[in-house]
Amino acid sequence: MTVLQELIGDQSLAVWIVLGTIGFLLTWRGANIVESTTSKISDHFGVSQAVQGGLIVAAATSFPELAIIIISVLVLGDFGVGAGALIGTAVFNILVIPSAVTITSGDTTTTQGIVYRDAIFYTVAVLGLFGVIALGVLGTAGQQRAQITPQMGVGLLVLYGVYVVLLVGGKSGTSDQKRAESTNVPKQVGLFAAGLAIVLVGVESMVSMTVQISDALGAPPFLISVTVLSAMSSFPDLLVGVKMGKAGDQRAAVANVFGTNTFNLVAALPIGVILAGGVSISFLTSVPLLLFLFYTTLVVVVLAATDFELTTEEGYIFLAMYVGFLGWMTTEALGFTTLLTEETLRTIVE
Repeated sequence: MTVLQELIGDQSLAVWIVLGTIGFLLTWRGANIVESTTSKISDHFGVSQAVQGGLIVAAATSFPELAIIIISVLVLGDFGVGAGALIGTAVFNILVIPSAVTITSGDTTTTQGIVYRDAIFYTVAVLGLFGVIALGVLGTAGQQRAQITPQMGVGLLVLYGVYVVLLVGGKSGTSDQKRAESTNVPKQVGLFAAGLAIVLVGVESMVSMTVQISDALGAPPFLISVTVLSAMSSFPDLLVGVKMGKAGDQRAAVANVFGTNTFNLVAALPIGVILAGGVSISFLTSVPLLLFLFYTTLVVVVLAATDFELTTEEGYIFLAMYVGFLGWMTTEALGFTTLLTEETLRTIVE
């Protein structure tokens, strides 16, 4: 039970949807504050735009997802809610954000650095997560469950550390747009902390709404979080990407997508595993989602590497793929399809 549920008790689903919407608006506002303050502080210290987009802003805009995994583990006691949100966010970011950038700003050029470092390393992160889950099966009696230990979580964090080293080491630490004279660092730090607090309150409301929708539909919370909660928490990332694209910084917007997803999968997710003291997840249920995420990533990477450009037409393809993903998850939640059920997949494995 979430803190909000304990405070206000049983309410109708309509009330929870209203509270979740308010939480979404708070999360949106808080994430904007966090993104703005981190950008100003980074500019003050002369951090390059590439490092800002791929690392600092990516981590800052991912705070809603980090808050979700922390609340789901420490407050709700259900790792699946946070894990579903992170996987759904990864799918949303890799498909919807590049789509929105190309549709609103036109054809978007990429670079060798974005493709061969950020995109490829993100692919490695997906495979690393897949590998950890596969290894987790070895610690169980059967193929149905995967036991992910805190040590495995630390291993994924090390992988993220490698990404940070590659990103920072491969770029100059200076920027041509320093604004030391006009940046009040203590004020920005205070605003940053306030933004984090606002995000936490907003995320608490959204998680509570997710649980209530799950109960009303009789669907697993994981499926609701992988669709509804992930889309709501990813909206600030979408706005940041569109804003960057319209400002003429389309490359940074694309780099931010890969940086955000890398942070979510090999930083935020393992933090949840460590806080939970290890988790047990359904291996057979996670297989289709991870495969979808992997092949979706390959499609985006290949198209980004083709002439180092993402076209508007390709953006519409990405959007159609995400609509298809939502349709699939909806049919799973309503019980019309059973690709994510253990019974179906067990038959396939056996």
